[in-house]
Amino acid sequence: MADVQPGPRTLTEDQAYAIVADRVQRETADYKAQIETLGKEKAELQSKLDVADAAVKTEKTARETAEKALTDYKTSIETEKAQAARSVERVAKVKEVAKHLGDDFYTDERKLRWAAMEDDAFSSYVSEMAAACKDIPAPGSTGTGAPRETAMVGAAPVAPSGGSAAQRMFDLRRGVSA
Repeated sequence: MADVQPGPRTLTEDQAYAIVADRVQRETADYKAQIETLGKEKAELQSKLDVADAAVKTEKTARETAEKALTDYKTSIETEKAQAARSVERVAKVKEVAKHLGDDFYTDERKLRWAAMEDDAFSSYVSEMAAACKDIPAPGSTGTGAPRETAMVGAAPVAPSGGSAAQRMFDLRRGVSA
């Protein structure tokens, strides 16, 4: 038998258009299905990206807040150290100027207030205290300060009889007869 090869097929114009239209319709349907699937995937991925962006922003805000808190804490520690050093120095200056004051004068509140003062204000405070305390001797020393005891007696002087009318009224009220 002889090998029979099919020859080229001949189509009419309507058949050719029908085949092309069918293929276009099938290909279009496939592409529309792919577009719909890709659209759904895109929406899912966009949703995941939005969630990830929100998480990144939240973490960034938390990090910035933590960094600010750390910086503030470090600053407060440095301020407290400087204030403590100033407090010790300033208490020593006050003790030098006012040697007569006891330890009960140096309360924590005063120490904090002195440490918080500006340098000029504290210098003014110390100079005013020095001026006020210059005549007060230090404990255990002899000085020309105010005497500890006086010769004053606690009895009222007696007026001579026949004083003024006001004196007589005063005496009557006190129960003193003239």
